Amino acid sequence: MNKISQIFPKPVPTAENIQDRDTLPSPGIGGLTPHKLAEANSLGVSVSSLAVSWAKKYYSTVAARENRPLRSIPQNPKLTNFEGNRAQIVDKLTDTLKLASEIAWSRVEAILGEQIERQGIDRSLINPLEIAGDTRNLYRKAIDAYGDQEPVFRLSVLVGKYIIQVRQKYSQTDPLVLGFVTLEFQYTSKILLGCLSESERSEFAPYLKIVDDYLHIPYGEINLAAANLPPNSKALLAVQHLLQYTTQIASAVYDRASSQHSGYRSSTGYLSDPAVKISGIRDVEIFQSYLCWCVLEGSIRPVQQELFPICVMLYPKLHVSWELVQDMLLILFWEISDRLPAEDVMVFLPYLRTVTEMFSSEVFED
Repeated sequence: MNKISQIFPKPVPTAENIQDRDTLPSPGIGGLTPHKLAEANSLGVSVSSLAVSWAKKYYSTVAARENRPLRSIPQNPKLTNFEGNRAQIVDKLTDTLKLASEIAWSRVEAILGEQIERQGIDRSLINPLEIAGDTRNLYRKAIDAYGDQEPVFRLSVLVGKYIIQVRQKYSQTDPLVLGFVTLEFQYTSKILLGCLSESERSEFAPYLKIVDDYLHIPYGEINLAAANLPPNSKALLAVQHLLQYTTQIASAVYDRASSQHSGYRSSTGYLSDPAVKISGIRDVEIFQSYLCWCVLEGSIRPVQQELFPICVMLYPKLHVSWELVQDMLLILFWEISDRLPAEDVMVFLPYLRTVTEMFSSEVFED
């Protein structure tokens, strides 16, 4: 597979203009302090090479930690499906919500319980009751909006700020805790949809997608970083242009990656499965959103502190291969290049190249 570094062999610009804002997670893991970054910059070391070294060190440290045996995953309850009006659908969802959040957490714990030690997470930061409670509160808002016949597009206005607050609450204590939270939402959502008939599911699913999108994508951080830039900033304009195409790009990337990996199956199903496709497209949107955040902040920090550690924790447990991620990133580069002006592509290129190399086989070869 070709690399972006082979397509654009020029060195990535050094971090001279961004070093003050670069902080790396877990000093014992990363080993790259702002002082060392400054030292490396003076020697002409690129952001890309530093990030790849950091990624290799992070991954090897996590991989070396002792695993504990997984617990058995409880089966989903067999909930009765029946046709009904909006009020009946709301009643069904409301009645199922508490049980769904509890079952979802048991699955999260079974899949990620060992990661608390392996990833070096402070156990006191994982509060099952709080996480399940926040899940229920946000999904209850979505259920209420559906019951009040609010249009789907209004949900982002009605509950978007609450979702952003929940996301930031967990990401600011330890970004890895956010991985537990997003998986709790994912499994709760699946159980809620499972209690509905096919026609009911098609009605309510878009409301859940809004909640999931706001939880997974750092909208609040992107808006805050954008507010710190002048309106005519090249970075801001490039991000504005990309945001017009993120879903279109994500769909194209997923389709091309799926065709290259036909027959591939993760723990949630085949790439051709509708539910897997929805979450897969969202993952590509997530990567694009972190690229936007990096560009706006002028730093690779968002990927180092949030995206990379969460992927290292979640993807192997969900049987998502690094080769699939690597191909997705290469396709993402071509799709961005096809849709954006050359000057915008050059704004994203240093960060896209660095992220690609952080997720390369060189990092995960062991």
